[in-house]
This record gives sequence, C-alpha cells and structure tokens, in this order.
Amino acid sequence: MSITIKVGKSGRLVVPKAIRDRLGLQEGSLLSLEIQGGMLQAVPAPDPVEVDLKGGFPVIRSGASLKRGDVVEAIKSERDSRDARVGSGSKSK
Repeated sequence: MSITIKVGKSGRLVVPKAIRDRLGLQEGSLLSLEIQGGMLQAVPAPDPVEVDLKGGFPVIRSGASLKRGDVVEAIKSERDSRDARVGSGSKSK
C-alpha cells in the first residue's frame, strides 16, 4: 500500500486511517522512525507492557490489546525481576 501525505505544521505526519487500521495502530501507539537509504521508514514499536502487583497478583497494563506472547513475556520479566530482588536480599548478611 502506498499513500502520499503532506508534512504538516511542526513537521507532523498524519497516518491515514487505512494504514492505521491495517497495522492495528491506535491513539498512543508507538512508531520507530528510521532513515534507510534516503528513505524514512516508520515501524510500529511494541507497546510497553507493565506489570503491577495488586493483592499479591500480577496485573498487566498496556495501552493496546495484547497478544498471548506479550502477556507471557511480561509475566516472565516480572518474575525474573522479583527473583533477582529476592535473591540479592538473601545473599546479604
């Protein structure tokens, strides 16, 4: 798909709805901009996934809908972080 757009005030680009829909972009979605071979490339960046503990249970927060792999990775990351904190606390005497 190729669409021509105009650079707006302050250098802003508006991503047309057809492209947003096709890529699953929503308000707040992140794009990684890269220059390659004299071309500007915009690649959807993964939305940040945060894990909070509420009542002793992990609660996953994200700005967009999550895929199963994102959820598993967020839980694993939180578990590894918690294990590192607990492990470092038990080693200090």
